[in-house]
Amino acid sequence: MQRTRRGLLGVGAAAAVGLSGCLGVEGVEYPDADAEDPSNAGDGAGGDDGGDGESDGADEEQADGDDPEPVANEALAAATRNVVDDAVWFATEYPSAIRTYRNAIRGVVSDIDAVRSTADEDDTVTVEMADRLDEAGRAAADTAADALEPHFYPRSRIVSRTERHVEALRTFAPRGDVDRFLEELSRMRRGFASDITETYVDEAFSRDPIHNRLLNRLLHPFPEDDAEGRRVRGEAFAELGLGDRGFSTFAHEPYDDEEYDRNRIPRIYGSAFGAARRDELRARLGPIPRAEDRTAELFVAFATRPEAGNRPSQTFEGWAHELDGVPVYVQRYPDPATASDRLGEAIAAASTEGRAPIDPDATASGSDFSGNATAESGGGEGEGNETDDDGDEPTYRGPTRWHRLYHHEAEGERYGFDEHAGVQYGYVVQAGEFVLATGFSGDAWEERTGWQGQLANGWAVV
Repeated sequence: MQRTRRGLLGVGAAAAVGLSGCLGVEGVEYPDADAEDPSNAGDGAGGDDGGDGESDGADEEQADGDDPEPVANEALAAATRNVVDDAVWFATEYPSAIRTYRNAIRGVVSDIDAVRSTADEDDTVTVEMADRLDEAGRAAADTAADALEPHFYPRSRIVSRTERHVEALRTFAPRGDVDRFLEELSRMRRGFASDITETYVDEAFSRDPIHNRLLNRLLHPFPEDDAEGRRVRGEAFAELGLGDRGFSTFAHEPYDDEEYDRNRIPRIYGSAFGAARRDELRARLGPIPRAEDRTAELFVAFATRPEAGNRPSQTFEGWAHELDGVPVYVQRYPDPATASDRLGEAIAAASTEGRAPIDPDATASGSDFSGNATAESGGGEGEGNETDDDGDEPTYRGPTRWHRLYHHEAEGERYGFDEHAGVQYGYVVQAGEFVLATGFSGDAWEERTGWQGQLANGWAVV
């Protein structure tokens, strides 16, 4: 298997670096992650707490004293928070933000029409008319930015369009060149009107597919190398569903319809994580879904984006689930204490065998599937991190270690099917106010290798 970008960045890296500039779509910009992503601050590359300093299961005592209570798996919690926050914004605030943007641009168009009407009636033009439109354009830029940033960045486009046309208007108004002034007004109107069309909005501020900063956050830690970053984004394909919000969508780079004919662009049918698939995953998770006090429920499945085919016969055409994405299930609770309680309840209702990282790199090179850490990675179930000879620093520096949890189903998947109860094997962990689960299958952990590969570029395996 090809070495994943986590191998290139270093196992457990937690510093996300965003892309700068615009990736082919106007209105979508990616500011430096250090400036906007709190997961970059002080997470020690996911190693200072050994990736296993969590208090999940409510079975560890907090230290006495006035120091702030440590966050369980802080790096994973910060990365998860970024993903969930953005997904919830798309589900709840995005429609209103788009309406606000459109209304702001319509206001500029209305002002242009009013200026044109006055100029036509009076057969005269003034610098004050240009000033009015300059003020209208800048006000629209502020309104649009307030609504859409930091998810999208419409301000620069609106301001540059305003300045370009207003400069011409201010040139011809003192000369009394009504004809040229009105011509520029028409150009200005066409430009702003084009920015509220369905086509432009769907491309510049897309949520189907999502390819703004949320895609980068799903791929945290994002590679610093530009070429590697383009490769990771180009191969990524994620399904997202918010079970409590009735919202689902895809996240991936859009296909370039100027480079490829329509019949060579993959066709993906259906919606992401429909109700039936959500119910199926909840059933596999057994006692893990806990609705009491839950404030968000997120379903994400990581797959590989189908390539545009050289010939129509080679182009993928099918349903999203046929891409065999690996699901990650996230529950958000009001605070870490509640999350710890809910995980403790789930563990009490099932069985566990040690803890293990979900490490695609280790899987690719061969690894210990016993669930107990090797000598380099610290202790096993119920243990904290091993310390060095001075008793100070933990020696574990790998990715987050998850509880290996299994539970019995009413029906089996394997021998005898309905005649014997089956067992679902998977992974669960607490990270701050979140409980995450993934990898549930009727195949035991040690009997399936390589399944983590689809998660190699996902935030959940930091």
